[in-house]
Amino acid sequence: MSGIAKVLVLAVLYGMALPQAMAEGFYGALDLGQTNEGDACNNGLVGSCSGTSTAFRVGGGYQFVPMWSAEVSYADYGNASTGGPAGDWRASGLQASGIGTFPVWRDISVIGKVGLARTDFKLSATSRSSTTTNLAVGAGVQYDFRKDIAFRAQYEDLGTVGDANTTGTTKLTLLSAGVIFKF
Repeated sequence: MSGIAKVLVLAVLYGMALPQAMAEGFYGALDLGQTNEGDACNNGLVGSCSGTSTAFRVGGGYQFVPMWSAEVSYADYGNASTGGPAGDWRASGLQASGIGTFPVWRDISVIGKVGLARTDFKLSATSRSSTTTNLAVGAGVQYDFRKDIAFRAQYEDLGTVGDANTTGTTKLTLLSAGVIFKF
């Protein structure tokens, strides 16, 4: 079989693999997960420390074509409890991302996302806060359960948040699972 014929056969097979559930249109998303404030416990503070927290996110987006969408979301990333004189750190923020959805088998897809995350980071003991805007990247899997409902699990790296002079800094990551409601 010639090279062109192989490419055509692969293109036809790939096109057949696109799930019908991946229709264009608006969607809403709810995610629940766990953040890891990587450096929150490495600042030399006295006391116990927890660098992980429960996070939730609500968002909405638009699926332009079966493989590409844009999403805007708000997330409460929870807090890191230092147990020391600095108090707790709390993070929340807005995120705008482009999402690529790549079907791998029937209704299962691999997703990749890249965008900007604007994160507000607050230190409770001093009421100091800082806002950072970072590149946010992520990857995960999505299962289209029905035409109007999908489940996803993803890992995201939101970069280093905080300010070294006021709140301290920490690397913020999120591991989450959620549901997508397609309209």
